[in-house]
Amino acid sequence: MNYFEYNGIRSSNMGLHIQRKNVYSSPKYDSSFVSIPGRNGDLIVPNRRYENTQVSYSVYLSAKNSQQLADSITKIKAWLYSQSDRYHILKDSYDKRFFRYALFNSSLDIEDELNKIGVFTVSFNCKPFRYDIDGELPHSIDVVLNFPYMIFCRMDGSKPENDWSNRWNQTADLVVPSGKNMFVLNTNSWTDGDWDYYSDADKSRIYLKVNENWKKENARFALYTFLGDETAWYSLEKVSEDIYRVTLPSKCETVLVNPYSFESRPLIHLNGNGTGTLTIDNENGRHEWTFSNIDEFIEIDSEKMCFYKDNTLKNDTVTGTGFPLLVKGENRFILGGGITDGSVFPRWCSL
Repeated sequence: MNYFEYNGIRSSNMGLHIQRKNVYSSPKYDSSFVSIPGRNGDLIVPNRRYENTQVSYSVYLSAKNSQQLADSITKIKAWLYSQSDRYHILKDSYDKRFFRYALFNSSLDIEDELNKIGVFTVSFNCKPFRYDIDGELPHSIDVVLNFPYMIFCRMDGSKPENDWSNRWNQTADLVVPSGKNMFVLNTNSWTDGDWDYYSDADKSRIYLKVNENWKKENARFALYTFLGDETAWYSLEKVSEDIYRVTLPSKCETVLVNPYSFESRPLIHLNGNGTGTLTIDNENGRHEWTFSNIDEFIEIDSEKMCFYKDNTLKNDTVTGTGFPLLVKGENRFILGGGITDGSVFPRWCSL
């Protein structure tokens, strides 16, 4: 049986049976036309928005007598007219992939036909777009290291330069395994060790735990990274008596593909601390926002046009133009600075 669901309640649970739906109701693009004397044709002045649209269902309600019909209608009115100061989610069995934001704000016209059947139309005032249910699911943005291959080196402490001529000892070629971030040298070994985990929220940091052999002769420590023709040296900083660390250049990148012709206004959650950046690359160019004073996380709601944490606005801590928009095709998310990862609710939409 066909149904519609409004504000979390299905029409079938209220005893309503759908005869038909106005399925192909499309919104009007809001624009004005200006006539200029002596010029053929009007000029189009777009207001860059779509007007609301109407979605209606012709329904009937079975009842054994007039009192039962009246009682059922009272419950239906209480359902449809409740919370009439905001939009609610409207979805139905005709189009299960999408939902709308709608408000019931019309009157109910009831006919009591021969066999006590109530026949009437339920009309909703809807925002212009239909929203893909999959677009309400989160898409992760994760940190990946730029240099998966590395060598820890014991260096001549009297020379500050990082190069092979100043290297005393080294490990084998290493790859950071999943869930690990610290290489622990075996006791009395000059080259061998195993990977372990050191607790750190910054996923771009790599740790080295040295043994007594490597600490001899005022040695210092460095990391050599390589990938194809790209190589780099990094000096390690001391964390404790035996543990050193380095922060590697990292990228947080995710590509989301908008399958529809209309730009969407996402909800974005970013994790991190301090100062960080969000960059989105798409066919409209590169757009960047810089966030200062991040305390654990910040959120962006492009639909509501605000930056916030919990219930506190953070618009004054953000520099950048406008709010993120996801256009048709590829949208590349790049995180930087103190932002470690995040999630995107893309809110894909179509007419």
